[in-house]
Amino acid sequence: MARVTLEDIQLLRDFMQERCFKYGDITLSSGRRSHYYYDGKKATHRPKMVQIIGKAVLDLIEKAGAEAIGGLEIGANPIADAVGHASLAGEREIPVFIVRKERKAHGTRDRVAEASPDDGDDHLLRHGRRVAIVDDVITTGGSIETAIEVVEDLGCKVVIVIAIVERHEGGGEALRQRGYNFQRLFYTNGKGRLFIDEGLQQRIAEPAAEGVLRR
Repeated sequence: MARVTLEDIQLLRDFMQERCFKYGDITLSSGRRSHYYYDGKKATHRPKMVQIIGKAVLDLIEKAGAEAIGGLEIGANPIADAVGHASLAGEREIPVFIVRKERKAHGTRDRVAEASPDDGDDHLLRHGRRVAIVDDVITTGGSIETAIEVVEDLGCKVVIVIAIVERHEGGGEALRQRGYNFQRLFYTNGKGRLFIDEGLQQRIAEPAAEGVLRR
C-alpha cells in the first residue's frame, strides 16, 4: 500500500474546508458559542476521503506501537474501520473496537464492541493492551475522555490519541498536559480556517526528501 502523500492531505483539506464547515452564531455540544461548526462526518463517510484518513492515521499508530484502534461512537467508527482496512496491506493487522455512549441494554450488556483477537482470548481490550483512541474532531475533549476512561478501566494503555481536526479551543493541548500522546491531522483557527498540522507535513515529506521508498 502506498503511503499517504502531501497531495492526498491537501486534497482532503480542501474537501473538508469546502464541505464540512458552516458559519454563523452557533452553539456547540459543549455549550460554547462559536463562529463556525465543523461536521467531519461529511468527509469520514466519503470513501475516498476516509481512505486518505485511514492511511495517515495508520502511520501514526504504527509509530506509537498501538495494537488496536477505536473510540466513541459514532465519530470514531468510520475512521477506525478505515485504519483497520489500511493495515491489511502493512506488516500487521490492526483490529478495531468501538466504545458505546451507553452500556448495551441487552445480551452481554457490554460497553465496548470489539473485534475478536488472534490469540483466542475472549476480549481484545484487556490488561496491558496498547490502544489508539481516535475521533473526527476535538473541542474540549469530552468524547475522547469518555473513550479513554472506558478502555483504561479495562486495563488498556492508551499509547496515542488522534483527532482528525483539533478546533482552536485547546482540547488537544489539555490531553498533552495530562501526559497523553495527542496527535492531529488538521487544526482550525477561531474563524474556522483549516490548516494541515506542521508535524504531519514534515513526517510525510521527510522520507521522500531522503530518497526512502514508500511501500
